[in-house]
Amino acid sequence: MTDAPPAEIRAEDELAAPDVRVMLTAPSRTALLDRLGITGADAEDLMPLLDAAAADEEILAEVTTAANRLRAAAGLEVPEVDLAADKDRHDALQQRLAPGEGLIPILAFLVSTSTVRAWHAARGLDAALSWQVLADLGQQMRVHRTGTDRLGLHQLHWVCGNWAGRLVHLGRLQFDLSRRRVALLEQGEDRTGAERTGDDEPVRWVIGTHIPATGPLDPTAVDASFDAAVAYFTENYADLGADRPADAPRFGHEFTCDSWLLSDQFAEITGPESNLARFAARWESIGSDPHGADGALFFTFGKRPPVDPDTLPRRTRLERGVAERLADGRGWTTGTGRLLR
Repeated sequence: MTDAPPAEIRAEDELAAPDVRVMLTAPSRTALLDRLGITGADAEDLMPLLDAAAADEEILAEVTTAANRLRAAAGLEVPEVDLAADKDRHDALQQRLAPGEGLIPILAFLVSTSTVRAWHAARGLDAALSWQVLADLGQQMRVHRTGTDRLGLHQLHWVCGNWAGRLVHLGRLQFDLSRRRVALLEQGEDRTGAERTGDDEPVRWVIGTHIPATGPLDPTAVDASFDAAVAYFTENYADLGADRPADAPRFGHEFTCDSWLLSDQFAEITGPESNLARFAARWESIGSDPHGADGALFFTFGKRPPVDPDTLPRRTRLERGVAERLADGRGWTTGTGRLLR
């Protein structure tokens, strides 16, 4: 009889500050940055800061505390670490070493991969794919540099979710697990408050879909990602299909997506046969939010408000279309969708 897969993995010990100092200064750090997707200008800027942080006792203590929180546990319903709550204090400390934001969390992520990698292994994700998941840290740092021209990290909540074991990266797309309201999935509703659930309100596990900013959304590559996700989740998370109502879609075949990319505006901006419009058209709409301008601004231009839309570049059809809508007040409507495979 096969043992049931674990619901979580917990660290058996905690790191001490001297352990973290060794990890930040070890010769192997170059390879670690590469595995975590930290390359180019970000790697060049970060390397000397590893030594500087290791030599600053107060900063080293903060990195150690954050790292132990991140590595404490990973799994299905492990509480997510909220490093954003410490952002102001961390960023104030960072100014001793470098301007900007996010350095202390970046260092904590570097030295806290052991638990989430053990979780990945327990759920059938091989070492190469595990590191690919964690390399999204470098991707988020590149997004930050696009908007600010310097080393840093905005997306603390997102990366903390990765370190809790929420995400897998399969081909062109990323996928995570969450519980969603059955009423939202089957009837649809305005997404405002969509995740509020009463104690007796039915929910079920679904696979969330995310689109990293790593290149075109080629339809063939998208199909291959969904096929890989069905195969992976049905094999390695079969326990999440237990006790599922007979009339519900089989677990592993039901996907959701909350994204600025789920918008019918792409058919007008980039044409109905464009990759973006074709991706949006895949989804059954189960909700929308007309207040999605900030998301469109960030994911198109890498910028956060306040920004004068008239100053935004208009080098492509997408940039022109988004910038014009932000400038003339039409804004952007994001979508929530469901897809069955």
